[in-house]
Amino acid sequence: MRKKLFVLFLIVAVTSASAFAMGVTEPAAAVEKVETQVILGSSTQVNADFFDGWTNSATNAYLKVLMSGYSTVEWTKEGRYTINPTAVKSYTAVDNADGTKTYTFNLANNLVYNDGTKITAKDYVFNILYSASPQATEIGAQYGSGSEYVGYDEFHSGESLIFSGIRLLGDYSFSITIKAEELPYFFDLSLVAVGPIPLHVIAPGVDVLDGGRGASLSDAFTADLLRETVLTPNTGYRYRPLVTSGPYQFEAYNPADSTASVVLNPRFLGMYDGAKGSIYRLIIKLTNTATQMDELRTGAIDMLQGISGGDQITRGLDLHDAGIVNFTSYPRYGYGKIAFACDFGPTQFDAVRRAIAYSLDRNEFARQYTGGYGIIVNGYYGASMWEYVENKDVLDRELNAYQYNLQKAEEELIKDGWTLNKDGKAFQKGVDAIRYKRVDGALMPLIIEWANTANNPVSDLISTMLVPEVKKIGMQINGTTVDFAVLLDHLYKDGIDKPVYGMFNLGTGFATTQAYWYYYSTDPEYFGTYNTNFISDKELEAISLDMKRTDPQDLKGWAEKWIRFEKRWNYLLPDIPLYSDIYHDFFNPRIVGYDSSPTWDFRYAILRADVK
Repeated sequence: MRKKLFVLFLIVAVTSASAFAMGVTEPAAAVEKVETQVILGSSTQVNADFFDGWTNSATNAYLKVLMSGYSTVEWTKEGRYTINPTAVKSYTAVDNADGTKTYTFNLANNLVYNDGTKITAKDYVFNILYSASPQATEIGAQYGSGSEYVGYDEFHSGESLIFSGIRLLGDYSFSITIKAEELPYFFDLSLVAVGPIPLHVIAPGVDVLDGGRGASLSDAFTADLLRETVLTPNTGYRYRPLVTSGPYQFEAYNPADSTASVVLNPRFLGMYDGAKGSIYRLIIKLTNTATQMDELRTGAIDMLQGISGGDQITRGLDLHDAGIVNFTSYPRYGYGKIAFACDFGPTQFDAVRRAIAYSLDRNEFARQYTGGYGIIVNGYYGASMWEYVENKDVLDRELNAYQYNLQKAEEELIKDGWTLNKDGKAFQKGVDAIRYKRVDGALMPLIIEWANTANNPVSDLISTMLVPEVKKIGMQINGTTVDFAVLLDHLYKDGIDKPVYGMFNLGTGFATTQAYWYYYSTDPEYFGTYNTNFISDKELEAISLDMKRTDPQDLKGWAEKWIRFEKRWNYLLPDIPLYSDIYHDFFNPRIVGYDSSPTWDFRYAILRADVK
């Protein structure tokens, strides 16, 4: 008998696979072709961004990680950070007298890119300088990384051409100095996790220099150069990263059917544990949720990863009972959600967000969607997070569960000033359809534009369970179905001159390093990169910054601050958590050694798997 946990989780991307049908191919480096491949089906659409700095859907993130290698620090299956012995021969960490801390890395001298070019310390330093440069910002890239390093502010603003906290010390040696005000830092080693990117491809003719005061880039490094090497349609590094350092290398992307593939990099020396990958080709293909289990059953795809929703899980388990697939299951390290834009329109007001939460019966929503394979969460956490596991009783007692209650929803709106009609007179329930509020001298209607995606059972449930309910309290939600890539553009406001949508439904997988202080920073630098809600709340930011400075050994102190954070977040509701479900990965039995977990997903597990 299958045991079910009642969970509230959100919908978002399910990775699935489909038959290999590529319209665009690129020659890969010479490699002995072993014709093994795995086709991963995904209901999250692959887009054209294969280089960090732009959109980052789950499927694209998987491919980017698989094409990246030799980071100084890697994430282990045991759930901790470790120095990567494949890339780093030795390192030192020195606490300086001024409170700063300097990490010095001595690199292996046998690392090469997939095109055979040697990897040196300049490629690592270039990664830091490029990401922090005003030139990267000028071409529209958004990184938000490096701000913890000494000299970042002056370099990033263009005030200085030298990044004083980054030193190029030799062909295979460099150092990073962390600001005193950033220490202690709870996720210590993650601060100095940096990998190489190809200087000779992204910035040909540019040199990385160091005259003793810090690293810099030669004068040939310009925004115009980056526009040519990174942004040129079809050939720019953003779209065709042909020179990479990871276990896999780019092969093809076909926008016609949203399919992308990577193949093994024969020059890759291994991850921290020596894993190099054994499956020759990995393909990710857009798969319709309604037909994905049929494709898995017929062999049109080989794997579905991160499956949620009771109907889909039950169908997958039926295939397992019939001996057609194997599966693994684990609590999701994330949740399904309604996400709000908190910087314009009605959703900029936390009372409106709370009113929407009170208007949705999340218990029934979760029951219908997860089929019992999930839990209800009331904050920014997932079922597998240790903070939640150890503090479940406190959270259940102190967080608002926002039980369905239209009276409370209406009270939130009235207290917030949504008391007028379209003529500026008192709103009369039963007479007026839409509430208004005077904002900056003008009447604002309580109309929310909602972006959703097709063939999405969560979208369907919102349409039937939420949209009709808010009408009863004088609110209107207009749903628009868009491609997932378009949804992400509007969520991140990437290339969007005027924001349109205040509400989105999707899912999120939490990063192994939960940098709350970036996700909820009030610094516009982080808006659209880390802070995708565009929320600006000084109290939430202050709590998260306090968390950041927790000693890594002080787990009790961290948990206490985390609870404070969750209470404030629960009041502000930048998201409405819908559920944190029990994920299931279903795969063809010929795939062996695939062992996923909440923090060890497809991008890690597939590297240790094989096809028999």
